[in-house]
Amino acid sequence: MLASFVTPFVRIGGVVETHELNGQPGAIFRDRDGRVVNILALDILDGQVQTIRAVINPDKLGHLGPVADAWTVVRETNRARRRPEDL
Repeated sequence: MLASFVTPFVRIGGVVETHELNGQPGAIFRDRDGRVVNILALDILDGQVQTIRAVINPDKLGHLGPVADAWTVVRETNRARRRPEDL
């Protein structure tokens, strides 16, 4: 799932920053202007991923910096997935 999203996301200028979130490994996704799109946090137990938690609610992301319009970024990412030559 992540590979299918990350490649076109990076193609449109998005950045994935690894971070510790709530004491567990995770990532902050930022658009080309550095605004937060969403976060993913992994719950790890005995070295295995148990749960992937995604936060996209802008009210919960504001403490990380300016927040992007996630749906605009998703639409642009989906276009990049289908037609990379159109970028």
